Amino acid sequence: MKVRIKGGIEIVLRGQPVQAIQAANTVQTVGTPSMDLWGIRPDVLVAEGDVVEEGTALFRDRKRPQICFTAAVSGMVSELTFGAQRQLASLRITAGGHARRQFKRPVAASRDSIQALLLESGLWPSFVARPFGRIPDPGSTPDAVFVTALDTRPLAADASIVQAEGREDLARGVSCLSHLTAGPVFVCQAPGEPLVQDGDRLRCVSFDGIHPAGLAATHVNRLFPLVGGRTVWQVHYQDAMAMGALMRSGEVSGQRVVALAGEGVRRPRLVRIPRGADLDELVQGEVGGGAYQVLSGSPLGGRPSRYLGRHHWQVTVWPRPPSETRRNWPGPRAQALKPSAVIASAALSRSLALDLPVLPLVRALSVGDAETAARLGCLELLEEDMALVTYASGEALDLAALLRSALDVLEAAQ
Repeated sequence: MKVRIKGGIEIVLRGQPVQAIQAANTVQTVGTPSMDLWGIRPDVLVAEGDVVEEGTALFRDRKRPQICFTAAVSGMVSELTFGAQRQLASLRITAGGHARRQFKRPVAASRDSIQALLLESGLWPSFVARPFGRIPDPGSTPDAVFVTALDTRPLAADASIVQAEGREDLARGVSCLSHLTAGPVFVCQAPGEPLVQDGDRLRCVSFDGIHPAGLAATHVNRLFPLVGGRTVWQVHYQDAMAMGALMRSGEVSGQRVVALAGEGVRRPRLVRIPRGADLDELVQGEVGGGAYQVLSGSPLGGRPSRYLGRHHWQVTVWPRPPSETRRNWPGPRAQALKPSAVIASAALSRSLALDLPVLPLVRALSVGDAETAARLGCLELLEEDMALVTYASGEALDLAALLRSALDVLEAAQ
């Protein structure tokens, strides 16, 4: 099946990565960025000075203790700090050695056995549930699962380069996902040879078009709209590959391929680094002169961070804006969560590329009208889907933050 996305906006930036996986600086430190703790009340399972293997459980969600978060590298817990009410503020590991925890693979694949393995190995937080964008509850069942196997964001890695290394693991991981739902599993990819073969509930769909053709919201809206109380889970193809490798070897790898790119990078390219990598270490010696900022994520929706976020597959290095000159700073720079004039434009109407009324939705979000926003389709969206809309609207408002506020209100009202 092929889907052509007619909307979208093409953003051409300097610092395009060479589409080949090349060597990177050795990253000796990994940490947990605050963005990865959103919605989680961590119950810490380690102490400073503990030696951990890759795959060791570091903390779990106090409300849902089956969900654990594991070490991306082997080494020593070098920093563990807490904030108010003993909330985890930072957890750092200094890498050392190559020890990996071995997990027992199920003899027979079933929903219960695969769920138990994904929970124990720390891969369960790879899932993002729509609506609301939470880590799904253990034991819950989605109406469909979406594997995002392409990326159309500016400066992104060509997914086919990464997939070439692990096609069999990807197919194995997709097979695992089919046990977690009674509904369809959609593998959404760029045009080309199908990554997996269609099956009874498996659908391989190619999406052709410019950004946001590669976002899960675009795929869900076209293939399985969230009507009648439906829920879907999305997962990145590299996480699906990790699930397949776990089923094959009994080991889970914390490594991932990301695009190190942007105008500030001397040699933009694809690199393999651990989840939660210290970005200061990664870019040391990689940037030119002058002030710059390192974003975990894309130029559109990335965040300044010391560590690579769990759901980020790019590291963007950009010169700091010398002023409020927008053309020198493509990332969101919105200031206030308050009503502001939103000017209708052709770019704004194309920015979602969904069957949703963009301008009325933006206006509802800008005034905090969550009920109207829900009627207009905001439950199909997450923060990543609003980054291009923010850009197209002139960045007068941080629409990702406004969407999150509306989703939190709607979730609390359930």
